[in-house]
Amino acid sequence: MQTQGQQQKNVFINEVLAALHLSTNQFMYNLVHYHHYEVILYAWMTKLYKKGKSSDEAIQLIYKARNLFMLNYYKTTCKAFQK
Repeated sequence: MQTQGQQQKNVFINEVLAALHLSTNQFMYNLVHYHHYEVILYAWMTKLYKKGKSSDEAIQLIYKARNLFMLNYYKTTCKAFQK
């Protein structure tokens, strides 16, 4: 049986995933198979949940972090950004 805290965490994760237009089943499948995007998102969601952020706050922070993360990734890998 799950504890109340675990149930609240699951609701939090489901709300964030829904806002990101991700299927919970597909996300969990990719997570257990160590797909990088899902592992990073799960780490962010867990950290934000532990800090007591609401799902709305977490969604906004993940949007910002994801954009910065992707921008930095493309800056280091794409020649178009290096000009």
